[in-house]
This record gives sequence, structure tokens and C-alpha cells, in this order.
Amino acid sequence: MPEGYATGRATKQSIVESAAAAFAQKGFYGASLRSIAREAGVDHSTLLHHFGNKTALLLAVIEWHDAEAMPTDLPETISAAFIADGFAATAARNAETPGLVQLLSVLTAEAGAENHPARETLQRRHELVTTVIAWTISSQRAEHEDHGDPLSPDERAAVLVASWEGLQVYDALHPGKLDVPALVRAMLREAFLLD
Repeated sequence: MPEGYATGRATKQSIVESAAAAFAQKGFYGASLRSIAREAGVDHSTLLHHFGNKTALLLAVIEWHDAEAMPTDLPETISAAFIADGFAATAARNAETPGLVQLLSVLTAEAGAENHPARETLQRRHELVTTVIAWTISSQRAEHEDHGDPLSPDERAAVLVASWEGLQVYDALHPGKLDVPALVRAMLREAFLLD
């Protein structure tokens, strides 16, 4: 790999990590691109070269945050319990960065507008999570004839993702009243017919 390419990747990573900290502490509107660039040790023009604008930088932070939550050591067979525990671990990690989660919640609500620049990215993000959950529900239902759920796997997955996001918003307003990771695990285990 050419050195310039590696340096560019390192620069982008530094900017994303600085932006994640700034957005978590000051919010999207409170964090300035100039201060993020300064924290990352680059010029403002370098930041704009790599990301173009603040929304693109925020989307890069969200992608980085999601990638950090991905397991690096996968078992040979991925079970429904592994998936439920993995999403619960993500919920626990989210609880450690409440500023980013609040920011994502606001961005998700704003992206409801059809012309919002983050809409497609956030829709793909939801589709990925709901696809994994729906596939797991479908696989588990194939093994258990009497599941008793009137919703299809796709509908149940969408309800679970919406509930998870709602729990995070509730937790932002009422910190510590609910154990969001435990609730996410319980909802998924129930939907996956593990209890």
C-alpha cells in the first residue's frame, strides 16, 4: 500500500475519532468543524477535503461507531443466542456513548424528510439490522411450529428496531431508569423463541 494512501486513511480515522468525541460532548450543532480539525491535528481544509461537510462527517462517525461494535471473533455456527447477545452488547456500548446515541436519534428523526442527506444511509443501516433480526426470527420459527406471533418476521424485526431506538430516546430523557441492554436482549430472546 502506498504511503500516501496509508497516511490518508490514518488522517481520516483521526478526524472521525475527534468528531465522535466532539459530537458526543457538544452535539452536532455545538461542535465546529474547525475545532474537530484542530483536535485531529489537521487543517480545516484537510477535513473538508476528506468529508466535504458536517453531515458527511457525522455519517462517517456513525459508520465507524457501528463498525466498532461488530464482533471480530465469530463462532463457526452463529446461533440465535449469539445474535441476541451481540445486539445487547451493542446496546451496552451505546449506553457508554449517550451523546452519540442522542445525536443519532435526532438525525434519524430529521432523516424522515425525503430530501435529507442522511436518509439513504440511515435506511440502509436499518435494513441491515432488520434483515439480520428477521432472518433469525424466520430460522427460529422454522424450528418451532407454534410461535404465536401474529407479525411476520420482517414486521417483528421492524418493531424490535423501533422499540430499541425508542428505549434509547427514553433513556436519554430518564437516564438509568431502564436497563436498555437487558431489555434489548429480552425482546430479542422472546422474538427468537429462546425463552
